[in-house]
Amino acid sequence: MVEKLVDERYLSELRAWVGDAVFAGLTRQAADNLEPPLSDLAKAWREADWTAAHEAAHRLKGAAASIGFSALAEAARQLLNPTDVPSGRIDVTLPVLHQLARQSLQALEQWQTSQPQETPVPDRPQ
Repeated sequence: MVEKLVDERYLSELRAWVGDAVFAGLTRQAADNLEPPLSDLAKAWREADWTAAHEAAHRLKGAAASIGFSALAEAARQLLNPTDVPSGRIDVTLPVLHQLARQSLQALEQWQTSQPQETPVPDRPQ
């Protein structure tokens, strides 16, 4: 099954729940939230530190899922649970993770520009 880069329904629900201002802040932070676990994962792989790699993959999965990056979250999940991959073969590499992160950020930006701007509703009719 091919994962969508971003879960648009989740993004819509998150935006409605937290409001436009908070949502805008979350999306601005998305790249910054992905960089530390990606860097830590690269370092752990270079050093063959599989415990650190597992922890970094877990943080990456959480960071990706929290902003609706479903394909990136699934790739990180495969690193955490390789026996759950239906084909039995993991095709996740650091370049793939970085590419998914870039593509997810671009898809998020495209999704945001396609959304209507919310008009605040006054407390009382004027």
